[in-house]
Amino acid sequence: MQDILEYILKNITTVPDDVKIAVEDLEGTTNYIVTVNPTDVGRIIGKEGKVIKAIRTIMRVIAIQRGVHVRVSIVSENTPLATETTTEETVTPVKEEGLTVEV
Repeated sequence: MQDILEYILKNITTVPDDVKIAVEDLEGTTNYIVTVNPTDVGRIIGKEGKVIKAIRTIMRVIAIQRGVHVRVSIVSENTPLATETTTEETVTPVKEEGLTVEV
């Protein structure tokens, strides 16, 4: 899965050599921590987060096929607050009038 993520990211970024992916396995979830050049963070996130959502959807589909859980986080290289600039997507079930909707 890391190879697929790396392939996608290197083809989106303007500085593909700066794409680095760290992998952490925590409590049954594989965390992919992506580091990119600061100039590429906007390209990876996309307008209104559409690009990163699409990347996460692709990774989620692959994860479901393999029966695993994944999380993709983006940090910017050479940023002193890199750990604070992480973007993550979480799915929280919301219950309304007997219906469960994922937001």
